Amino acid sequence: MAKQLTPLGRFLLILCGLSLVGYGAYRYGLFGKLARTVAPERKQEGVVSKDDFGSTSSTTPGSTSSTRTTSGPVSGGSRLGRPLRVAIVLWGGYAGGIMANGGMAANKNSTFYKDFGIEVELLQIDDFVKSRDAFRAGGDKGGVDIIWSTVDAYALEYGGLEKLRPKAIMQYDWSRGGDAIAVDASIKSVADLRGKKLACAQETPSHYFGLYVLSQGGLSNRDVNWVFTDSAVDAANVFKAGKVDAAVSWSPDVYVAAREREGGHILASTKEASNLIADIFVARGDLVENHPEDVRRFVGGWLKGVEMVRQNPTRAATLLQTSLTGVNSLDDAKAMLDDVKLPDYAENRAFFDQGGSLVNYHSIYQTAQNIWRKIGKISSVEAPKNTMDTRFLDAAAEWFAGATTVKPEFEFKAPAKPQAESILTKTVSIYFPSGSSTLDENAKAVLDTQVVDLAATFGSSYMRIAGNTDNVGSREANVRLSQARAEAVRRYLNTKGFAGNKFQVVGNGPDKPVADNGSDEGRAKNRRTDFEVVPQS
Repeated sequence: MAKQLTPLGRFLLILCGLSLVGYGAYRYGLFGKLARTVAPERKQEGVVSKDDFGSTSSTTPGSTSSTRTTSGPVSGGSRLGRPLRVAIVLWGGYAGGIMANGGMAANKNSTFYKDFGIEVELLQIDDFVKSRDAFRAGGDKGGVDIIWSTVDAYALEYGGLEKLRPKAIMQYDWSRGGDAIAVDASIKSVADLRGKKLACAQETPSHYFGLYVLSQGGLSNRDVNWVFTDSAVDAANVFKAGKVDAAVSWSPDVYVAAREREGGHILASTKEASNLIADIFVARGDLVENHPEDVRRFVGGWLKGVEMVRQNPTRAATLLQTSLTGVNSLDDAKAMLDDVKLPDYAENRAFFDQGGSLVNYHSIYQTAQNIWRKIGKISSVEAPKNTMDTRFLDAAAEWFAGATTVKPEFEFKAPAKPQAESILTKTVSIYFPSGSSTLDENAKAVLDTQVVDLAATFGSSYMRIAGNTDNVGSREANVRLSQARAEAVRRYLNTKGFAGNKFQVVGNGPDKPVADNGSDEGRAKNRRTDFEVVPQS
């Protein structure tokens, strides 16, 4: 006959059962689902403002010192002996690799194999968590060796991947319209978002894009009512259903939502903020250390594929349609290509060179890291140089002879006219000597830290430089002075490499005050320069 359990035995049995249930709930994400349902108490977030973006300082507050280096030749290790496994998602930015591979499967008829001696298997893993689980498993164990990311997202997730010693190895695209903010009919500018409900998937490129646009338009993260969704698709859907006033999401869902909601339209996108969301490949540390030659050949083959896309975009679109799950037509595939820019070899070199471009890997990573830290999403930081490895780009030079020209990332073409209205206005205090329109070194420093980055990030947009004064003196003299000061700003910005016709100059004089001219404080606020981002019509 079985012996009856004592009270202590029953207690221990129940405790063991609860532990198993708890582990199961944790393992399969139940706690996360419950947390999203009951909206747990969050730590107080810091305020993100315009001053948090645009810093290109090489020093990150609180960054750890390190003796690690990414310089030196690619040598040592062995060849991989199997196809390199790369995780991608439904996105037009992978056209270079799909073109070089002739599709998704590893094959010996590909450019990757014929010209670079490497087999590559591309795996479409649209589920973010599954893609990261595959990265942690590694290619030898049925996972992947390389994952997709964006620089801003990589800055957020680096700490969670640090044990794998990940390295950013190349940039495969810029988002050029793929990310956007859909708004209702009442919202005409960023300032109109104040107090409105704004949906997005938290801790994604959409979230980062939203924070950037708000801050440059004079708002902070606390000036809107965030509605965080489980995915970018969900954010677009809640906007389409009329449950929020605006949503940050990505193509094609954000455009469908704007089109299908009455009065809905796109306020801003990465078509205007063309140098903000940069997509990159991140490799596992064991791959980089044990098989560096395979990484070099992958980088070279992918960038050769970018050249092939430029030569035959129709073929690239056809491959996108037949290779990626979720592309319904050739027109959809062509639209996906239009939403991205595929950087070539020279542009990749410039992007990872801290002094090569105004907007580069270092500036984006550092800014994003500081933003995520400020709003409580990460607690530790890492110097950008420790998260990347440029040896493979350097060593791929043999395949790109003559590709030495560093192209500016703030490309601007003006086939169309600027719109009448701006989407955002950034006010900057630039002090001139009384009655003068000469920029001193302090004024230039302000422009370097607060305006140059804005102009480069909104690379494809016009910028209106509006000079303003207080009401001391005659109106006519103040208008002339404000015009001359705005013109001085334009001339200085042109020295940074921007096209001359990117900037419109306006002298408002005392006509557009933002404060009472009856006090010294009010007059000081009125002596300002406004920088307006104006999309093309």
